[in-house]
Amino acid sequence: MGRVSHRRRDVLRLGAMLVGARLLGCGKGERARPAATAAATSDAGATDAATAPPGAATDAAPAPTSTHADVVVIGAGMAGLAAARALADAGVAAIVVEGRDRIGGRVWTDRSLGVPLDLGASWIHGVRGNPLTALADRLGARRVATDYDDHAIRDHTGRLLSAGERRAIARGLAEVLARVDADSERRDADRDLAAAIAAVVAELEPSPRERELLAYAIASVIEHEYATAIAELSQFERDYGDAYGGGDVIFAEGYDQLPRALAAGLDVRTGHAVTAIAHGADGVTVTTSRGAITAARALVTLPLGVLQAGAVGFEPPLPPRKRAAIAALGVGVLDKLYLKFPRVFWDDATLLGHVAPADAAGQWAEGLNLHALTGQPILLLFNAGAYAASLEAMADDAIVDAAMAALRAMYGADVPAPDATLITRWGRDRFAGGSYSHLRPGATGADLDALAAPVDDRLYFAGEATHRHHPATVHGAYLSGLAAADAIVRAASR
Repeated sequence: MGRVSHRRRDVLRLGAMLVGARLLGCGKGERARPAATAAATSDAGATDAATAPPGAATDAAPAPTSTHADVVVIGAGMAGLAAARALADAGVAAIVVEGRDRIGGRVWTDRSLGVPLDLGASWIHGVRGNPLTALADRLGARRVATDYDDHAIRDHTGRLLSAGERRAIARGLAEVLARVDADSERRDADRDLAAAIAAVVAELEPSPRERELLAYAIASVIEHEYATAIAELSQFERDYGDAYGGGDVIFAEGYDQLPRALAAGLDVRTGHAVTAIAHGADGVTVTTSRGAITAARALVTLPLGVLQAGAVGFEPPLPPRKRAAIAALGVGVLDKLYLKFPRVFWDDATLLGHVAPADAAGQWAEGLNLHALTGQPILLLFNAGAYAASLEAMADDAIVDAAMAALRAMYGADVPAPDATLITRWGRDRFAGGSYSHLRPGATGADLDALAAPVDDRLYFAGEATHRHHPATVHGAYLSGLAAADAIVRAASR
């Protein structure tokens, strides 16, 4: 028999859509630029010339004082910094090496538009019992709750959908997913979620209008949640993972407050791109673009996309089960486009939805109104999956033009051009290879465990794609780093 998802996070989001909606954003981005003038110049763009955002912490690599430590931590994202902080607190000497010229990994706050804008992770998802809530509390980081009920949806003719129509969208998707889950209970073999949904839609025979609304719901509720197309998601594990209770909050002064606090006082060496990791009876040697570092153990927090690309060599090769897990798991793309306008022209709502025509299904489906939060006329728009990947291959101006076509369809031809933009290309970031992980058809939580498993008490692993219960989240990355640090300390004491 097949089995259904561990947690119904999408059902919770559908409940919110009955009067509003949910929104998840994650991605990386490039420096602000005057519209239609500056070129892409960040590690999330088409080049490798990363530039730290104005106001960032001092991330320049310190002059190395040692090439040996008890542990070398590979990656200065949330997993690596959480682990390094825990190791330091336990008296374990650790060196953190990071390929970028900044810390934070997929957490990156840009301030070039005069306000903090998160190009990577934006929210703490589920504040009740979340370890990031406790960390933010200790820092006194100001947070603002996202009101998912405050939602406006317009279609490609500019018509504002009524509350009844929004409820109909939620009910329609809920019915489709309920039938998918019933089919999962009967099936012996997994398949992709797109095939499962297509079979249900064929039974329901929706009208063209209903198909447009369903495509919007799939994009906003599922594909933006998992940063990938439904064709890349497992039917059996379509909603894998646990969720904390409570609402979601955004950082008023930027998410980068957390990695900065974790990194304070640590030996973090940026601009050290790792090319090879060798381990044996004598310990570990990590080769970087600025020389080699040796240690008794290494903690590898390379993102799944980097591991899949094979950009870092392992000697000896990783065990077959770990290589199989790397291949089985998926990594998707969720990109952001920030648009700063001369004036506000959009609905006075927190979340903005766009029902695209059938030939552009799911495109520009979600937006966040940042005017209320920042006081600036700024919109944040999202795209995920195949369309996001196609946008990454386009020039900046073409991406902005596509967004403006959608906005003008929604709000009229007199919508002004933006004064400045921020564009992310998460999939083309060579230090990430995508936004975050998901379970592809045939993959299970056992693959997450296999990716997390240590190798020969020399190589340990952490990162969002290694956490069994909270993958694809910042808090999952953080928890995985703490767990790896604890395992290393216990191993060293034996």
